[in-house]
Amino acid sequence: MLPPDEQMADFYDRNAKQPAVEFDQAMQAVLIAGAADVCRHRDWRFHAAGTDPTHGHFLISWKEFAPWNDVSDKLKNLLSLFLGRLANETGRRWFSAQQSRKRVTAQAHFDFLVARYLPDQRGLSWTEGEALPEIPDGIL
Repeated sequence: MLPPDEQMADFYDRNAKQPAVEFDQAMQAVLIAGAADVCRHRDWRFHAAGTDPTHGHFLISWKEFAPWNDVSDKLKNLLSLFLGRLANETGRRWFSAQQSRKRVTAQAHFDFLVARYLPDQRGLSWTEGEALPEIPDGIL
């Protein structure tokens, strides 16, 4: 529920090793459908997502012990594979090394994310119970 941090965004941009990725609508659909696929195969619960041309936000929970960074790394690795298939590219770095570790511990925070923050992103959004975006066969 914090406002954007322009200084941190500038820091990440200055230190990037590759040009920023621009996720078009097809890529954003793969991010959401791919995250749902990853969660389904690991018995994680995928609650909601919001994307924009520069990044994605995913609201995921899991019951078994798993460090948050292991979950994030697995998600990013598989989403990178799916994006590479869509773009017919190998070896591209799709995501930054740093990621948010914002843990949702209060129902009010969860409700805010699902109802306002994620749908207000500049790209696609999705909430549990809705149909997933359509993506080409063979991507997942």
